[in-house]
Amino acid sequence: MIEVAGNTDYIQSFQVEGQGGGAALRGRMVRVGPALCQALGRHDYPSVVFQLLAETVVLSLILSSTLKYQGVFTLQTKSEGPIKTLMADVTHNQGFRCYANVDEEKLAAVLKNDASPSLMGLLGPGYLSFNVDQGPDMEPYQGITELKGSTLVDCAHHYFQQSEQLRTAVVALAENRGQVAGALMIQQLPLNENLPDLVSDSEENWRRAVTLMSTVTARELLDEGLPAEDLLFRLFHEDGVRLFDRETISNVCRCSEAKIRQTLLSFDPQELEDLYENNSIEVVCEFCKTQYNFSHEDMVV
Repeated sequence: MIEVAGNTDYIQSFQVEGQGGGAALRGRMVRVGPALCQALGRHDYPSVVFQLLAETVVLSLILSSTLKYQGVFTLQTKSEGPIKTLMADVTHNQGFRCYANVDEEKLAAVLKNDASPSLMGLLGPGYLSFNVDQGPDMEPYQGITELKGSTLVDCAHHYFQQSEQLRTAVVALAENRGQVAGALMIQQLPLNENLPDLVSDSEENWRRAVTLMSTVTARELLDEGLPAEDLLFRLFHEDGVRLFDRETISNVCRCSEAKIRQTLLSFDPQELEDLYENNSIEVVCEFCKTQYNFSHEDMVV
């Protein structure tokens, strides 16, 4: 596992105060390093997959951080191209895991013809989904949007534009084979439409904050030696920026022998029997690559 020391693996909440009488903007900053290396280091993906999966992770972390939930938030692509799935899920206490499903032959063919293929060239037609699962007693939430644009952030923006969510702008960057990634997000809080002057000020504050956020460079956002407070002050000091408590990010897989055994026991008996080879069923977790083996005796209820 590759170690990256420094100011990483956190979610920093903040607020941009704005000018005039407009409503403040809420924001989040994510920077993830060692935990991301731990998650990706278990896999042997090509560099382009590491990059996109790292962006999926920071997007899932920053989007989930705005929600109040007890369970699991999942961000996932499903498509017909060489990279069939990019998936990251995050628990309410900021533990994440991730994986990609890749058709290696298709991907090699694409990269042979184009060393820097577009997002759509890598993913192909498909969709991006947002899911919140709070257990069997709560109604699950799902949002879906078409894969559209040149980046995963473009796809997320398309979802927010088409839904009734808060006005949202996001920047997400990753580099060095996904060993470090970061994201910035701001959201416009609900406005009082009965106060037109405040609406006008809020609109101006929103446009200015989005412009300022878009100036952030990969060197700034991913620099473990640059504290969040320094970067956010650098970006938003003219409007005023207030920082709140930060949350720690960790890489945690929730697989277990008991869970996998229970899943296997839900299979039809003949289907289960067909899985045995030399009196053993081998199951490898897609997320953490832990291998589990079950004999006939293990599966006796």
